[in-house]
Amino acid sequence: MENEEYIKRLEGIIDKQDKLLSQFDAKFNQQKALCDQVAKRNSYLSQDLEKYKNLLKDMKKSLTQHKNTIAKLKKELEEQLKIQQKLHKDYGEIIKELTDELEGEEREKSKTEPSKEEPKAKEETSSKSDRPTLPPREDKVDHVSEATNIISNIAEKSQKTIKEATTPKGDSKTKKCPNCGKDVDSTYSFCDNCGHKLI
Repeated sequence: MENEEYIKRLEGIIDKQDKLLSQFDAKFNQQKALCDQVAKRNSYLSQDLEKYKNLLKDMKKSLTQHKNTIAKLKKELEEQLKIQQKLHKDYGEIIKELTDELEGEEREKSKTEPSKEEPKAKEETSSKSDRPTLPPREDKVDHVSEATNIISNIAEKSQKTIKEATTPKGDSKTKKCPNCGKDVDSTYSFCDNCGHKLI
């Protein structure tokens, strides 16, 4: 009898151990599944990190391109301003020369025209003199106004050229971001709202 009871007790202990082992196996399987999920998430995270690294590289590249473009436009603008200053200087000299020429013509005209008080005999003597006379002018031309108009036209053209040089190509064109739908400048490589890559 004692042996039978002892055997029953051993069988009960063995059954309990089997149940514990089955529970441990189930827990190990759960831990293995969790480890697999964590490994997948880690792989996804590593892929996302690589994508963000590439995006940062592209953003840095686009920033350097924009900086170079701004520096180039600044240099061109400075050159245009220098050219405009030189043109204004030249126009001032041209106006001065035209003014001096007009004053000289007026002096010559006043010398060649006979006075009302002098008789006709003086006209004949003056015509016989060796001094050359200027031909009569058909119409009076205002050289100063013409030069002023030329200067204003050239100044408008130079301002237009400077405006065209400082305006980037395609500046007025926009496109929609496929991620957030916001209107973005077509020259941008990334959306300024969500950072999505556009090119």
